[in-house]
Amino acid sequence: MSPVTAFIDLHCHPPVKAYLEGPFAPYLDHVAAIFRRPVQMMEPEELADLYRSLDGRAVLLGWDAGTATGLPPFTSSQVAELVAVAPDVFVGFGGIDPHRADAVDQVDIAADAGMLGLKFHPSVQRFDPADPRYLDIFARAVAHGLVCLFHTGYTALGSGMPGGAGVETEYANPMRLDSLAARVPELSIIAAHPSWPWQDEAIATARHKPSVWLELSGWSPRRFPPALVEAVTGELLHRSLFGSDFPFITPQKWIGDWEQLDIAPEATRRILHDNAAELLGLADDRGDPDAGG
Repeated sequence: MSPVTAFIDLHCHPPVKAYLEGPFAPYLDHVAAIFRRPVQMMEPEELADLYRSLDGRAVLLGWDAGTATGLPPFTSSQVAELVAVAPDVFVGFGGIDPHRADAVDQVDIAADAGMLGLKFHPSVQRFDPADPRYLDIFARAVAHGLVCLFHTGYTALGSGMPGGAGVETEYANPMRLDSLAARVPELSIIAAHPSWPWQDEAIATARHKPSVWLELSGWSPRRFPPALVEAVTGELLHRSLFGSDFPFITPQKWIGDWEQLDIAPEATRRILHDNAAELLGLADDRGDPDAGG
């Protein structure tokens, strides 16, 4: 990877034992096969050293789909412990199970633990983000100034397993985020991943709702449809975000493939770094102060 710019990776699954052998354990072999990349368990210091060596920061994502899956969570406090290892490199997003009776309290706990956002996976968690039953969760996120990141589109989790391991893909249609953005307009919403098979819906949602951001993890940029490249480098340039989906795709791989698209350096700096720094309120002197836009 050439040093195009400092970066902030909005989508990093912590490759630590408690995560990979906890909530991800049933899916891990199938996901590794889909990405054709073995998953290497890492110590927190190793992960920090990797990102630091690349002049990058990583948003570490919590996880809680316990009601739907019966699997243990990776809690906000566990994410906070990782962030404390390398606060110059790591940023934390808590995982919230929306079905829990104390889900709103869990938002408070995430905020108190120093999380800057929350992670949801509607298709694994089996919930509709726009369902009025869950709006109190997002209102509390707004009260704390927390960004909410949602998986959208197809997922490798459960793919090829009997019944897709109970994962219901339709919950990850980004049009549900359009409805959520209409009902809670103060909430900053990140639509994670190119949203196949609903890519046009994701672009339309972000164009229509100024609180919705597109995040580009989980796919090689070489596979991005032309409409997506046009949107994130054009009309949606200031609301487009880099994410890798580490450890399934590395930031080196993603950025190396992005460079093959011949994108203007100013747009690359904005997508890889500046937009996330502004959205999350990160003071970071490694970005280019002259990056325009």
